[in-house]
This record gives sequence, structure tokens and C-alpha cells, in this order.
Amino acid sequence: MFQISKDEPKYFTSAKSKVKHPKIKEAWNDNTISEIRANLREYILMKEQKSLCVYCEKKIKSHSANANIDHFKTRNLFAEETLNYHNLLVSCNIKGRCSSLKDSKKSILKNRNDYDNIINPIVENPNDFFDYLFSGEIVPLSDKAKFTMEIFNLNQQSLSDERKLLADTLMYCKDLSIDEIFENFGEEFHSFIENIYPKLKEL
Repeated sequence: MFQISKDEPKYFTSAKSKVKHPKIKEAWNDNTISEIRANLREYILMKEQKSLCVYCEKKIKSHSANANIDHFKTRNLFAEETLNYHNLLVSCNIKGRCSSLKDSKKSILKNRNDYDNIINPIVENPNDFFDYLFSGEIVPLSDKAKFTMEIFNLNQQSLSDERKLLADTLMYCKDLSIDEIFENFGEEFHSFIENIYPKLKEL
């Protein structure tokens, strides 16, 4: 999970100004929004999120089969946030984690106040809340971090396994700078690399 800097595109500002009822959750299905949704998803993913799911940091494609525009604060509870650009993030579609879990019937988010207990990557830096282990696990540093990890299942076994494999590989690349690591390995699991690589170099 990583911090996002938002920069609302003009075409979205223009489109939402034409929506008849912008403060209700159905506004997301207005034709003016539907027509630009694919472009908006690609813009957020490519320009703001390094082609990564904002929660698990796996690299994803912008096609709707792979990714969705996630209303961080769900429309069901926060109808007034439906067209708020600073409430829009792109998540992977993998079941059992990220937005699929956050917005599922199994979610423990039941009321508006629960959202105060989740790290918001638009206004907070998730790196201030987590530590990372060579085992691939993410360690919560506060109750808020622990709750956030549960909401998005950030230690899902497949994610931990992939991060561990990456850490094992980086052990053989300790002569490279952090910039060279990203050039060679890409941005996937950016926060994990950013935090774990300096520790590896000290071994």
C-alpha cells in the first residue's frame, strides 16, 4: 500500500459537472461518467499509481477484467463522495483481497466511522504505519495499520510468498543502487523494495 498524489483530469471535472444528481451514488452510472470511465481508470493507474494496485502493489493492466476504480469510501455509505476525485483509486480485481474484500459482504466495515480506522493512502503515507520482513510479511505498527491490513488482506499467502521470493532475489543484487533495482525489477511491490533493500545491503 502506498501514498498517492492526485491530479484530477479536466475531462473528469467537465463530465461530472454535467451529471444531474452528482451527490447520489447512482451518479457513477450517469452516461457522461460511463463514457469516460475506461480512460479515467487508465489515467489513475498509469499516471498516479505506477500501474500498481494501490493496496497490494501488484502490477495490473487497466482493462476492466484486471482492475476497477475503487471508491475508497464506498458509495453505499458515502453517496456524497461518489464523484469526488480524491475518493477514487484503482484496485486489482483479485478475490479475497484489496477492494474486492473491502466492499464484500464479508467486510467488517459496517458504518461510516469504521473508515476512520483505515489508512487513507491519499492523505496518509502508509510507510509510516508498516514494517517489512525478509519473509515477505508486512508488520503493522499500530492498531490502525492492523485494521487496514485485515480490511485488504495485505498478508495474503500468495502476496507474502511473492515478496519473499523478491527479497531472496535481491540478496544477489546488493551492489546495485535502489534506483537501479527499480530499473531492473520494475515498480511492483514498490514499498516492500523501498523498505527491505536498505536492510539487505547491511547484511
